[in-house]
Amino acid sequence: MISRIRGRLVSLSDGKAELKCGLIHYEVMVPGYLEAELASQIDQPVEFFTLDFLEGAAGSQQTPRLVGFASDQERKFFELLLKVPGMGIRTSLRVLKIAPSRFARIVESGEAAMLSELPGIGKKSAERIIAELRGKLEQFVSAEALRPMALGEDEITAVSVLVNLGIRRMEAEELVKKVRAKGVSSRNDLVSGALKERGRKTTEVIR
Repeated sequence: MISRIRGRLVSLSDGKAELKCGLIHYEVMVPGYLEAELASQIDQPVEFFTLDFLEGAAGSQQTPRLVGFASDQERKFFELLLKVPGMGIRTSLRVLKIAPSRFARIVESGEAAMLSELPGIGKKSAERIIAELRGKLEQFVSAEALRPMALGEDEITAVSVLVNLGIRRMEAEELVKKVRAKGVSSRNDLVSGALKERGRKTTEVIR
């Protein structure tokens, strides 16, 4: 079992990070919130706290996979999420577009409507997650979770513009965060970059 891995981040796309460790390259699956944070760390050394699993139907050829997190605490959070009925590895990775600390705050507050905005979660799934995990996530709620993105004035303005264009606030925040991680800072560039990012994702889905 591989519990931790460190190497140079070679590439990052579609929820997968390629890590060069000596002469070996490893593919590590990462949740959405972590992919956004890693965007500015290409060619730099990074470390993941990992889970490994076999993907594929029982009785058929199975593929070994690694899932990576920035800390042991985040890995423990993911393991708790996996205990919710219907929350497999792939589904849980899609759901975590926001940091575990913020996800925990939403669950502990019982905000099913906000939870249902995340990809792969409908109203019933949100209610099930809250029923299973509420009261168990206090250790993951931090001061950072109460300030979800530590947005500056320009970022707040960019988010407001995107919301006025019909984009859900949670998605707008994540788009702005992803664009900001690329070094963009002005409100106009944040808005245009976020719209381009959203358009790119829509095109990929259509394909």
